Amino acid sequence: MSADSQHSSDAPPPQAVVLQMLTGMWVSQVLSAVAQLGVADLIAAGTRSVDHLAEECTADAKALHRLLRAAATIGLLIETAAGEFALTPLGTTLRTGVQGSLRDFVIAETAPGHWLPWGHLAEAVKRGGSMTKETLGLEPWDYYAKNDEEGRCFARGMSNLSAMVSADVARVYDPGDVHRVVDVGGSEGVLLRGILGRAPNARGVIFDRADVIEGARRAVAESGMAERIDLVSGDFFAEVPGGDLYLLKSILHDWPDDKCEEIVKCVHRSAPEGSRLVLVEMLLPDTLQPSPVTLMDMNMLVMLGGRERTAGEYTSLLQRCGYEVSRVIPTGGMFSVIEARRV
Repeated sequence: MSADSQHSSDAPPPQAVVLQMLTGMWVSQVLSAVAQLGVADLIAAGTRSVDHLAEECTADAKALHRLLRAAATIGLLIETAAGEFALTPLGTTLRTGVQGSLRDFVIAETAPGHWLPWGHLAEAVKRGGSMTKETLGLEPWDYYAKNDEEGRCFARGMSNLSAMVSADVARVYDPGDVHRVVDVGGSEGVLLRGILGRAPNARGVIFDRADVIEGARRAVAESGMAERIDLVSGDFFAEVPGGDLYLLKSILHDWPDDKCEEIVKCVHRSAPEGSRLVLVEMLLPDTLQPSPVTLMDMNMLVMLGGRERTAGEYTSLLQRCGYEVSRVIPTGGMFSVIEARRV
């Protein structure tokens, strides 16, 4: 039977499917524009007409109407009357400061710091490494330090994601009797706060670059846990603070294996025997199957030269660095928890 005869008469032709895939980049920018203009916040506050929305977000009314019409076709909004729009559950995720918000994450992933390197994916595949320095003029973390507003948006975006991951991790992972939890590369400490919520007698440390730590101060101050959390700046390739439980969330996937080993060995040097290291990472499936983790793997390639890994690959990496994996816990979401003990 030929491929043509296998194609259902009810299915769209291959060209239509590929064109829909291609315009995914347009959909991303529609998401971003709605988020940047604050449309979801304005509608949630009661502003629904295009003219009033345009006035509030200082946009051209006709162009804004076209944007909202596009947003409605992808499920972010519904048109309740001529020229009036309401949020759908999808659109609600673009609000500011609500549980489950992805607003900052959407903006950060569609800003120049990500958008420009992704335009050179083919070159990244040819060279087997990141394209950020060529396209941005700087390595990613230096770029975010120089472009501080985009950097702060990226940090908040990571916190958007961490808030969801933290709830999943706290639900499935019991830290037990722990005294000092060190969140290595912890950004604003969202995951750390979730773990401390299950360990009321423990103190925590957010350890990150100096510019990130400075940006984290407000989030920690407003968290209700400021008295239990220390903010420490430094380089996780050089030295990390001491503790009996270390967290590494979405850190190792940023780096190739040799750099991952440097980070884990640095933790190992500071950690007492028997202490635990907890990785929170997306895991590639062992066999090829549809998975968003394969797309994140491409993001790591083009942005940082890092990669996603299987549970077995993380286990081998940790063993090379003096850790023995004790358990792998799926969270039910996109992330899993890998717990290892220092040997």
